[in-house]
Amino acid sequence: MPGFCTSCGAPLSGPFCGKCGQRAQAPASPAQSQPVAAAQPAPAVVPSQPATAAPAPAQSQPTAATPQPTPVQSQPAAVAPSQTSGVVAKKSGAGKALLIIGGIILLLGVMAFAAVLYGVHWVKGKVSSLTGGAVGGSQVQVSQGNACALLSRAELQQVLGVAVERNSEIMEGNDPGCAYYTNPAAFSELQKIAVEQARRDSEKASKDPALNNSKNDNPLALLGHTEEMEGIVKGLGLTQPDPEGKVFAFTVDRNFGGENWGPLRATMAAVPGFKDVDGVGDHAMIGSFGHAFFVLKGNSMFRLETMYVPETRVRGAEIGRRIVSHL
Repeated sequence: MPGFCTSCGAPLSGPFCGKCGQRAQAPASPAQSQPVAAAQPAPAVVPSQPATAAPAPAQSQPTAATPQPTPVQSQPAAVAPSQTSGVVAKKSGAGKALLIIGGIILLLGVMAFAAVLYGVHWVKGKVSSLTGGAVGGSQVQVSQGNACALLSRAELQQVLGVAVERNSEIMEGNDPGCAYYTNPAAFSELQKIAVEQARRDSEKASKDPALNNSKNDNPLALLGHTEEMEGIVKGLGLTQPDPEGKVFAFTVDRNFGGENWGPLRATMAAVPGFKDVDGVGDHAMIGSFGHAFFVLKGNSMFRLETMYVPETRVRGAEIGRRIVSHL
């Protein structure tokens, strides 16, 4: 009996479909069509999906699980260099600031020492010219003399607050005097006193409108305020004390003449920092940065070397009083 084409459903009249050309099949094609229909999805869809889908999750899980710690570990590695570079940058900036400040302090120190050396040399020259060359030579130790009797080691030790181990008679030109010596530990103590003096003077200067005036930005203008800079200069100077340990010395010109004090004071006024000090002898004055202290008593003029004596206005004045009290 005629059947139908299993491909297009057209009626069959021969061994081939007259519509689509498909070969005619037996009447049992409905039963065979079920396995064919079942077989088509099996090889084409069902086997391929499990084979592809099964390994994918298995591979994706470890792959997803493995990189998770990696970003967490990589973050500190990325942050740490930036933080370190920030710290390095800050340290570098602070280091540059300290170098600038240190350079300014060094410049002021050099200027201060230059002014002191100029003052010492200039004052000696003027004193020598006024006294006919009696003062201004180099100091030498001598075996005999009585200048040290004017100031005992115990008295100087009490004023300075450090040990004075020995003293010796000296001569500077034609002027007798006495030199006093100490040890490295004592110089360290004097340096601490000078640094403390510098701190106090700095606080005082910060409240002084004259020192904070913008016109004083020129470092040379600071030479007009040598008293406020004495602690800085003495602190720097005490880093390299006298190699022989000389901490203080004085000389006396017994024939200076009281009438010569006025011209000497007027001449010294050309060097910044010389100021009068009351209450010591007949007249007294302090040198720039406290490097020297001068006292007139009658016709005798005393020159005190106070380069290593901090707070010269107070300590130098007390030493001067003790010396003239023994005349």
